[in-house]
Amino acid sequence: MKITITLPDDIAERARQLPDSDEFVTRAVEEALAKEPQPSTPPSEPQPSKWAQIVKRIESGPSLGSYAKKFNADRREFRRNFGFPHDER
Repeated sequence: MKITITLPDDIAERARQLPDSDEFVTRAVEEALAKEPQPSTPPSEPQPSKWAQIVKRIESGPSLGSYAKKFNADRREFRRNFGFPHDER
């Protein structure tokens, strides 16, 4: 594959004068890429929010029995009214 790379004039001239400039550039790029940190692969699924984790834990945990309706209402009210003092400016 051929690609075009823009180099400063003095470096391009020195590379052009090498006996095997293609091989030299290939080795230089390979060495530079070997030193670069490899990008980490992103997780396949985004992490659920803290709220989603809490809800999942509650839903999968033991039943709350007759308290479930009251708990869910309180949870929704808390989320609706939650805010940090600096958010209210």
